[in-house]
Amino acid sequence: EYYAPLCTVLNPVRHILRSHPTLTRVVSPIIGRDEFWMEVLNTGSLTSPTDLIAGLMAHAGVPSEDRFRMAAGELNALLTPASEAGPAGVPGKLDVGYDMVLFYGLTLKEYVDVVDGMVLLPFEQIRAFVDERLVEKLAPPGAGFNGWRSVGAVVRPFRWRPAFRRIGFERELDVENPGPFFQEVRIFLDLLAVAHATPVLRLATLTHCIDRSAGRLLGWADHHSNFDRGPAAQNFNGFDDCLELAPVATAEAREAFEERKSERFAKVAPIVSRLAEALARDGRFADEVRIVDVAIALERMYDLPRWKISRKLRNRVSSYIGTDVESRERIKESVKEFYDVRSDIVHSRSSNVFPRRNREAFRKGFDIARKTLFKLLHEGQPENWGQLVIAGD
Repeated sequence: EYYAPLCTVLNPVRHILRSHPTLTRVVSPIIGRDEFWMEVLNTGSLTSPTDLIAGLMAHAGVPSEDRFRMAAGELNALLTPASEAGPAGVPGKLDVGYDMVLFYGLTLKEYVDVVDGMVLLPFEQIRAFVDERLVEKLAPPGAGFNGWRSVGAVVRPFRWRPAFRRIGFERELDVENPGPFFQEVRIFLDLLAVAHATPVLRLATLTHCIDRSAGRLLGWADHHSNFDRGPAAQNFNGFDDCLELAPVATAEAREAFEERKSERFAKVAPIVSRLAEALARDGRFADEVRIVDVAIALERMYDLPRWKISRKLRNRVSSYIGTDVESRERIKESVKEFYDVRSDIVHSRSSNVFPRRNREAFRKGFDIARKTLFKLLHEGQPENWGQLVIAGD
């Protein structure tokens, strides 16, 4: 009796929805038993016209011009199978979804095409697909203070439509295998970190993300994407300004990524991962550990023997990435400084190990390793290091 006025208003709306061609096929003609089965990607649930009415009301409540007509048009488009709707899609692109990897560490300002349908997006362009409370839990403390400028996503867009079935004809849903996408994103983010010489932290992988407005329209206000948390990022300071995505470094990472299936890339893949991890080290002994990481990477890239490592490394590095006599001498000196610090750390010469020296050594060593890595990916390894060396090996 209390809800009688409301029912009087809702019954004509329910009748209109039940007469929609898609719902006519799945809704029972018996009033009060009009539930049906709705599938959105890999998730299904019982739904009713009342749920859709609630979705319309919630969506039409969002301030916009002619919002009631807009909400009805968008719902109609979502109810219409893609095969019947033509190429136009759903207004507002509500039928676009993403598989995505959230990351922190670089400031993006616009869409960046990577390769093979993989795209970089700033947080502002994926805000409608991600629960901000989740990002707040995963990102370093303080990251939201800057408007999440240093949070972005690598995404793979897709088109989707809900499917509708009568009760009793619902099917068991299989969990879709995302294929190599998420693994390849990790490779690209590692290359992006190394190219920019800055930590890029993977926060989470999310599958089947749809616009929350679409979920709200379909009566699924609490729809959540499948979610897998990345390594903890809580020890980093989100208040710090992160580097802006640099076109040259991004192009360098993209070019290397395009070679990810080659034999040349397979040889250096562990080095890419180690250098990216070195950048993201944290804790009391992070400076020392990352120097050892870089030393291991250099020794592996330059195929060093077990004796006279420091001298051979100086000669091989200077010959390989040096461009003239002056640059080769400068590189030799940088390698010596780096390797001296590495030796002091490995051999526990604590009197020579202090933070400022460690940080400067890491900066020089990492720059050498980065240049070497991308040259190896671009040109390949010399057939004989000994023949390459100018001053003698």
